[in-house]
Amino acid sequence: MSAQGNRSAASLRLLLLVSGWILALCSRSAHADPIFYPGEEIAAQDLVESMNDQSPGTSWFEQWYHMTAETKQRQANWMTPLVTTTARLEQRIRYDVYDETKGNGNKEYNFGSGKGVSLIVTPTDEFTFSLPNYIDEPGVPSATGFQGEVLQLRHRLMASPENQKNYVFSVQLAALTPTGLIPDKQDHWVWTPMILFGKGWGNFTFMINLGTQWADGDNQQLSAPIIWNAAFEYRFGYITPCVELNSQPSVTRFLAFGSPGLFVTPELLIGRFPMTEDIRYYFGIGYQIALDHATIESKYANALIAKFHILF
Repeated sequence: MSAQGNRSAASLRLLLLVSGWILALCSRSAHADPIFYPGEEIAAQDLVESMNDQSPGTSWFEQWYHMTAETKQRQANWMTPLVTTTARLEQRIRYDVYDETKGNGNKEYNFGSGKGVSLIVTPTDEFTFSLPNYIDEPGVPSATGFQGEVLQLRHRLMASPENQKNYVFSVQLAALTPTGLIPDKQDHWVWTPMILFGKGWGNFTFMINLGTQWADGDNQQLSAPIIWNAAFEYRFGYITPCVELNSQPSVTRFLAFGSPGLFVTPELLIGRFPMTEDIRYYFGIGYQIALDHATIESKYANALIAKFHILF
């Protein structure tokens, strides 16, 4: 069998394994969730039962929308930072734009950045698929084109609203498909499992991600032993200042808290403003700065980041 055939077979086996894991998580969400704290919090089974107890004339869409509303009420309501992934389950359309400046002064623009449409599909699960993600490096055709699709499943393990213990704990698996049209990008699946946690104290919130990344081939270029992000935000009404630390060390330099891949990102999140009774929007803007020369050489020197959310 050719090397391409071996990669395809390995991709299929890995995809089947991950699909089984996703199905197992979704099936478990139909049973009572024993890890909610007692009190006002309710378990996943209670949400399912509340859907089933509705009047016979209630449509499937109304039952689903009622379930998503209940699910969102049983967790904290923090703002989502630009880079650090929230542990909350969200129902949204999100679009990000990165204006990156490399160490040699060249520009690279990332339209979409793997973000897209997120849907709450069960009382404890969210599924996300990205909108078309286009990368443009002016003057470098081999690095310009559409990137592959990002598919993501988030499973919420524990949660408590802001008026109680004010935290959320989740696990997540993301996959970048090898369907992009950028000549320089490798034709491999890239998998990113992560642990997501957030804790709030009044208007202050701390969030952290910890994960790893691997591919079905060319791990030297595409994988990372540790990926971590941390965010600190404080909400003043519709204004939320935030500072993030982001790190993605390479395999060749396994430094969890150093270069290359260490950034600081000061930012401002503005919203959520109502559009209708059930739809809100907000946006954010920040400036990501590389903290050392190795990061500038391997990633980029800085990036202006903007994002837009519609929540429903």
